[in-house]
Amino acid sequence: MRIPGRSAALALAVTMTIGTGAQAAVATAATPEVPKSLPSTKLNVAAAKSTVTKRTTANLRLRAKGSTSSATLAVIPKGTKLTILGTSGSWSKVRYAGKTGWSSNSYLATVSASQNNGGAVRYTIANLNLRSGGGTNYRSLGVIPKGERVTVLKTSGGWAKVSSSKGTGWSKASYLKSSGVSSTPEKSTPETTSTSRYTTANLNLRTGAGLSYRSRGVIPKGEKVKVYRSSGNWAQVSTSKGTGWVSKSYLGNAATPQKPQPAPKPEQTPTKTAYATSSVNLRSGPGTNYQVKGVVPASSKVQVLSAEAGWSKVSGSVGVGYVASSYLSTSATGSSTSGVRSDTRLVMNTVSRLFAGDFTSLGTLRSGSVGHSSGRAVDVMIRNYQSASGVQAGDRIAQFLLDNRQQLGISYLIWQDKIWLGESKGWEPYSTSGKYGTQFTNNWTDNTRHMNHIHVETFGDSATGGALNYRMLNG
Repeated sequence: MRIPGRSAALALAVTMTIGTGAQAAVATAATPEVPKSLPSTKLNVAAAKSTVTKRTTANLRLRAKGSTSSATLAVIPKGTKLTILGTSGSWSKVRYAGKTGWSSNSYLATVSASQNNGGAVRYTIANLNLRSGGGTNYRSLGVIPKGERVTVLKTSGGWAKVSSSKGTGWSKASYLKSSGVSSTPEKSTPETTSTSRYTTANLNLRTGAGLSYRSRGVIPKGEKVKVYRSSGNWAQVSTSKGTGWVSKSYLGNAATPQKPQPAPKPEQTPTKTAYATSSVNLRSGPGTNYQVKGVVPASSKVQVLSAEAGWSKVSGSVGVGYVASSYLSTSATGSSTSGVRSDTRLVMNTVSRLFAGDFTSLGTLRSGSVGHSSGRAVDVMIRNYQSASGVQAGDRIAQFLLDNRQQLGISYLIWQDKIWLGESKGWEPYSTSGKYGTQFTNNWTDNTRHMNHIHVETFGDSATGGALNYRMLNG
């Protein structure tokens, strides 16, 4: 492993990261950066008492069996409300995203009685994002269908904390109305008895009215189906694949001539160039119930191979998979990430996948720093960094990165006013050292001392890959 020496360290990256992860110009010469206390190697979390309903206190692994050596089925986001199906020792049996498995009790907290009490009943007047916090900067936990009945637990600054079919989270209060709204949420509009329609494309038959529901099968193009009722843009139909829900956009009044022809026309022209408007999950299939393969960074260029019912199959630097079409634009937005090196992209994708609830943004390309300007550095901005829980989250991320520095191609870190340049030195003082970050003398802030973010410097293209060490992840 290459470790910067003392003289080389003086030429390392200068970090002047804006709190939002945006670019900022700095005219001074670059110097190395990195943490105040050695990241904790253990998490002292008291085991939660057994109860019917619990909530995750961190991103938590759902395992096939009650053992840390068992296979991981999914990663449950922090703050998810779960129903306990059974317990065995320090493990609880739960169900999440259509999968049943086991999770560690240490990261399951009891849901208080007040959290279970019903609140005001409201209805969504549009398909509505359920977010992990009260703001558009928080990640989406899923989309609540238009017309769904939800329970409002509390409100804050135009946002409402609600309990819904997608779990508990925050939604924009202006999209929630009382039962008297004209859109008559919750009730489906009946169709004329025995109304028949024809599919205009190969069409997924889903278990419910929404993309988040699993597919029962694919109805062939041109098949005659019987429509029972509709809800929003979805219709309940009887087909050769059984009864379920389909998008009304792909139902026509007349039969389509049955001629051998290529695959159905997509919503977008195949191989069309598009750009991610923000960091977005790349999934194995067209729906939020499919496995996340990685994260397509904001402004990344992708090739759109096909599109259907709000999902696009794309090919890009992260691989081939599906993203929500609403996160794609035909024009480039924000700063390009084409200059980000492969090691840096690997760090960004790994952190986004495993620690999504613990950071607010990732800052990469910008001037004023050798590492950032060359695409070899990324700043992980820690959420609530001034709180004990925020510091602990940063400690976990920093130690995880050190545990996997060879697999990810990491050169050094800066976090909490300390710098890590190699195993022989360990964590050293940063701002008080007299040799690191001297360009910030008389201008030390939470940002320049790296109290609010972890600076990750990579080699660029030296990652070995392979299995990761997950000891810093719970369970």
